Amino acid sequence: MYDQESENSLSWFIEEMLFETIREAHEWVYSGAYNDIGYLFDGYKTKDSKLAYALLFELVRSNTIHGYRHDVHCDEEYLEGSITYKVWITNKTYESPAITIK
Repeated sequence: MYDQESENSLSWFIEEMLFETIREAHEWVYSGAYNDIGYLFDGYKTKDSKLAYALLFELVRSNTIHGYRHDVHCDEEYLEGSITYKVWITNKTYESPAITIK
């Protein structure tokens, strides 16, 4: 079950880019964020609904094509007159590679 405490335990990428078309958003997500979710980050926050949609689509598509890989969640948050869209995963069935920072 999703709650504020579980959200705080996730590692989030906060995206600042905004796009005019879903095609641009999809290209941006597929070349970057999609590959990082589940490995470098658990979730993605953006003010662009097109980016959230594209990422959500790709994560669900991955579960469909490759078999179950993780639970996919989405939500929106209203703060200070703007909407932040959130997409994240839980219950991964694979291990993230170890990342060492030098």
